[in-house]
Amino acid sequence: MRTTITSFRPRLAAVGMTAALALTLGACGGSDDEALSSADRDKASAAALKYVGGGAVTDAERGDGDDQYAYQVEVTLPSGTDIDVELDDAFKVTNSPPKAADFATPSEAPTDAAPTDAAPSAVAPQDDRGLLGETKTKAEAAALKATGEGRVTETSGSDDADHVYEVDVLLPSGEDVTVELDADFKVTKIDR
Repeated sequence: MRTTITSFRPRLAAVGMTAALALTLGACGGSDDEALSSADRDKASAAALKYVGGGAVTDAERGDGDDQYAYQVEVTLPSGTDIDVELDDAFKVTNSPPKAADFATPSEAPTDAAPTDAAPSAVAPQDDRGLLGETKTKAEAAALKATGEGRVTETSGSDDADHVYEVDVLLPSGEDVTVELDADFKVTKIDR
């Protein structure tokens, strides 16, 4: 009998250590989604939807110590475009994401552009919807200021992390460049 009890001790010790390790890792890491209460999720979602101006919340999470935000909410527009809204502890927007009104819906997309090898169909990918109104005007002006000359051939939104808008400019030399802009219409890059 004593031999049987002794043979279980190492196993019990291993099980106990495994459980302690799991609890420690759970406290240190774990999913941010689990730490987000339903009340906070509701407040963060409402603030994000109000800012964006429509769409549906497809994800919400609490930021961790490495993040610049307290909450991040992903809003998906009816067109399929995803917008990440970052919020502070008071549920105020801290980044400058685009709004729903900044993107054309498929029926509002410019139709005067002819299909090309790069874009063989008239329907653009969801994140490449044409810009409208004041957003389009500001993006075009910023791009032309950055290039110094040329003609805008296309404007669109972007779901890339480093820029919000893209403006294609045809320079007098025949070179096509893409000017990438942040939400404040500041140039982040010119692709040549």
